[in-house]
Amino acid sequence: MEKRYQTTWLFILIGIFSSFPLAAQQRLSLSEAVARALESNPDLAVDAPGQEAARSEFEAARAGYLPRLDFEQSYLAGNNPVFVFGTLLNQRAFTAGNFALPVLNSPSALDNLQTRATLQQNIWDFGRTGDRRELARLGIDLADQLHEERTRQVLLSVFDSYYSTSLAKEALETARTALRSAEAIESQARARVESGLAVEADLLRSRVYVSSAKQQEIQAQGQLETARAQLNRLMGNPLGNPIGETATLSVKPIPAPVEETLLAEQKARRPDYRNLLTELRQAEVAANSRSKEYRPVIAGYATWEMDNPALDNYGGNNWSAGITLRWNLYNGGSDAAHLEAARQRLEQKRRQVSAVESAMALEIRRALIQYRAAEQQVLAAQAAEAQSEESLRILRNRYDAGLATMTDLLSAETARSGARANLAQAVYRQRVSYAQVEHAAGILSPTSMAMSLQ
Repeated sequence: MEKRYQTTWLFILIGIFSSFPLAAQQRLSLSEAVARALESNPDLAVDAPGQEAARSEFEAARAGYLPRLDFEQSYLAGNNPVFVFGTLLNQRAFTAGNFALPVLNSPSALDNLQTRATLQQNIWDFGRTGDRRELARLGIDLADQLHEERTRQVLLSVFDSYYSTSLAKEALETARTALRSAEAIESQARARVESGLAVEADLLRSRVYVSSAKQQEIQAQGQLETARAQLNRLMGNPLGNPIGETATLSVKPIPAPVEETLLAEQKARRPDYRNLLTELRQAEVAANSRSKEYRPVIAGYATWEMDNPALDNYGGNNWSAGITLRWNLYNGGSDAAHLEAARQRLEQKRRQVSAVESAMALEIRRALIQYRAAEQQVLAAQAAEAQSEESLRILRNRYDAGLATMTDLLSAETARSGARANLAQAVYRQRVSYAQVEHAAGILSPTSMAMSLQ
């Protein structure tokens, strides 16, 4: 019986411990990081109320086509002769006795409870309401395009942060490898000192190198934790959440896109450029709307009114209706000044569009140059890393045979660690610069080429 229980506990322990490697092997792909960011990124969540506000403002602009109904309830008392005379007529309470001169000149105080409903309808305003509605519709486009632009920025940030985490992970692995190598060199130096084949100074140098390697490992660990916190923030997670292992920075050739193709895509795909075109359209509508201030407005109205001496005492009611034409013939030059200001803002926006188009073309050219340079750096770093590995192997054998100094060996180990770090950084720059090319062209998306480089 006891043996059976021991066997049971053995299987339980095996199951528990075997789960740890699986957890350690859990990975986070770039596409998963992007999906989480698009769903939970705090910066993207900021835009939703603004988008809803723009849609509500569009609905508010529609009110210019619909009638307006106002209700008013008021109470007024006094002995003003004109007030008393008119109120008595409205209350249908005027009598022959009210024509007496003493009563006309010095009437008794009168109470009036007035209920009024007014209906107004804009009949024709020469397109002012249409312009306001168009500006509100363009406001929706602006809000949506601003959200697209923020999404584009978040995608680039997630891409950069994801591979920054991979770079920090590679740096930590390189630091740990350097530390293990330094400890091996220290052990080798100790053995040679003990056998009389090396001096004590070699052992001291190796120990100093081990201490330096430990410091670099600690620094690399901190950088990795910082990178993971940044990625967690972009994905909308608590900063200390475990995120799994990101993809390694393996060397992978990526064909550079054609500049002409990118330029053709740029104007159609970049939301910030489309946003600028929307602002240009807004400036055109605003200038056109200002020019209509010189034209009249035709409106209709209807009013129903009830005047009672008190709440429990019914008086009388009346109504009136009509059409008005309101035409501002002169207001001190304000309309002319506002129109000129609108035209100048329109011209400013046109020049801004031209300037941004030039800057966008330069952005693509610069991104492509940086990407091509990063590609060459990867090839150079890859060759240097291979050479440093071979150099370290040779010097270890030479030092063991007494043909090289400890300084030579430590320099080779430093060169190997630096070459590994340089290769990882070069691959990181290559991938990020490619994403920046797509970002400059406006084609960076969860399904673009940059997102499939793992």
